[in-house]
Amino acid sequence: MKPDEEYVLATLASKFGGEYIDGEDPPDGYLLLNNRRIAVEVTKLVEHINENGKRRSRLADDVPISNIVEQLNEEIGHLIPNNRWIHLVIPSPIKRINEFKKELTRIIINMIVTKTNDALIDILGYVVSINLYKCLHPPKIKVVQAIATKFASTNIEENTQFLLEDRIRIKNQKCNANGNIDEYWLALFNTYCMADIDSYRGAYESLKLEHNFSKIYLIDGYRRVYKLC
Repeated sequence: MKPDEEYVLATLASKFGGEYIDGEDPPDGYLLLNNRRIAVEVTKLVEHINENGKRRSRLADDVPISNIVEQLNEEIGHLIPNNRWIHLVIPSPIKRINEFKKELTRIIINMIVTKTNDALIDILGYVVSINLYKCLHPPKIKVVQAIATKFASTNIEENTQFLLEDRIRIKNQKCNANGNIDEYWLALFNTYCMADIDSYRGAYESLKLEHNFSKIYLIDGYRRVYKLC
């Protein structure tokens, strides 16, 4: 079971009781609740970027940047004073990612040595904001990033409709209801922070999608569970 799938199944089990076990993919897992065996498909709602009329997942742009920040934590985290942590605002997407990381690392180390608390730096044509913040207790993660994409869409309604239709349609095609189950649920893990449950409910009502799921739930990063249908 993938980490996202386990997070969602564990959240559902915490919300409704019972326990969860691995599935056969499909389904991704089972929720065992009050002598019922509920098959659960899990999928992630990820912002899509509309570039020149073509849609693609934002993850393709953002994952390399997240990887850089993980590497910075491992490689130079010990150089950051215990009462400090670093917040980076990095644009996305970035080309020449290895050169970018090398120069970013050099600049951060220099800021630590010179005790510079903030900077707005142009690295290979990308403007990066770097801030060293004080904290009362040593943070577990020393380097944290926020990613700013130049392709982000402000049309929340369009994005939520696209995400719902795409995920429900694809998961419905994978739906394997041929087994000893009582219900088949779809769990949507929402990582598109611009849209809340009301946005998704409105999009769902307007789309009038047909599917084979008994229930559809929306789960966010704070372990909140909302019923969509």
